[in-house]
Amino acid sequence: MKKTIATILKEWILLKRDLGGIALLFLMPVMLIIVMALVQDAPFKDYQELKFDLLLVNNDKGRLSEDIIQGFKKSKNFNVVESVEGKLLNDSLLKLYLEKGDYPVGIVIPGGATAEVVNAANTLANELSQKLGLGGTVPAREARNTAYVRLYFNPVSKPTFRSSIAFAIDKYVTYSCSNLLVERLSKLSAMQGDTTAPSTNFDQLFQGIGVKEEMLHDNLQDKKLINSTQHNVPAWAIFGMFFIVIPIAGHMIREREDGSAVRIILIPNTRFMVSLGQILFYTLICMVQFWCMVAVGVWVLPLLGLSQLYLGANALALIPVSFAIGFAATAYGYFIGTVFKTINQALPLGAVSVVILSALGGLWVPVELLPSVMQRIAALSPMNWGLDAVNTITLRGGGTQQVLLPILYLVAMGLLLWLFSMLYEKARKVSVQ
Repeated sequence: MKKTIATILKEWILLKRDLGGIALLFLMPVMLIIVMALVQDAPFKDYQELKFDLLLVNNDKGRLSEDIIQGFKKSKNFNVVESVEGKLLNDSLLKLYLEKGDYPVGIVIPGGATAEVVNAANTLANELSQKLGLGGTVPAREARNTAYVRLYFNPVSKPTFRSSIAFAIDKYVTYSCSNLLVERLSKLSAMQGDTTAPSTNFDQLFQGIGVKEEMLHDNLQDKKLINSTQHNVPAWAIFGMFFIVIPIAGHMIREREDGSAVRIILIPNTRFMVSLGQILFYTLICMVQFWCMVAVGVWVLPLLGLSQLYLGANALALIPVSFAIGFAATAYGYFIGTVFKTINQALPLGAVSVVILSALGGLWVPVELLPSVMQRIAALSPMNWGLDAVNTITLRGGGTQQVLLPILYLVAMGLLLWLFSMLYEKARKVSVQ
């Protein structure tokens, strides 16, 4: 045990001398978390928290335009703008402001739009009246197909934004058409002597058949946790932990080059204890690194206007998870430092392989978006298992029992890499002798 403790102290002394390595281990993940969380904050925002200025030109002044405008005004997402700098908007001004990029979206309701909707409702009501045997009719003519509500966007608007706005407008138009159709059917019914007053409270009528999003958990955390902090902190913390490969491999190769590794091995019964000391020391460093990143998410990012990292109801379960991830990362670094002979071989390959494993592990792009073949390959990435374990605790309300399989996988992978490295090192020493 004294040899293991001595090895830990030795590795600590070596790490203190390598200020660049310490900066790489701690400062790089912090910068990644802060920068990526800031950059990705907007896409993760709940659209209900965003409000868009919507330019509107109303050439109709009828029932349809009133329903559309009221729908936008009732919505929390739109601020209806009908005049700019005291000037009432028209078609040309609306296009000019959108081309300049001053506003994201605008709509033009053409004159006669309400008349076309009323005519369409009358035509449909007459057809239904004949099929139901009501007998009455309301005035109708042929449709002109010219009363489109025109929608214009800032040229740089994203497709998802365009489709969302188009869907909202279509919803308001459909609602207005439904109102008019029910009114016409009620009018036809009244012609046949039905004196029952029709229900005109359409908001109440359709309230029970809408679409409402419900939370998976009663604490209503699901929707709050769709933010850049919750995605980036665990992902880049794990990414930074695996960069332990660089100091581990560098120290091991330098020790072999200057002969200190040979002198240590010449001491009887030291190989395993020294190796154990190295593994324990760097696993502890990885755990410290992980919790430093967690502290950044909990206390630093809120100071920058970002959401606070939520650790879940079973935050203590993150301790064994961080140990398993740190152990797998340390064993991988130990493997790289053992197999490769020179620093020029080990460090570039170690860094590039960490980037590849992170891409496969879902740290950059969700695994679900990858092709099916790549998804099966991603299941081999330790980062994928580590990120899934962290998300299970922080987002899915899981505890130690729910993350037992990822922990076992990471520990098993680490043990295999460590065992192979020791056997490889032993075989190499024997062959040299």
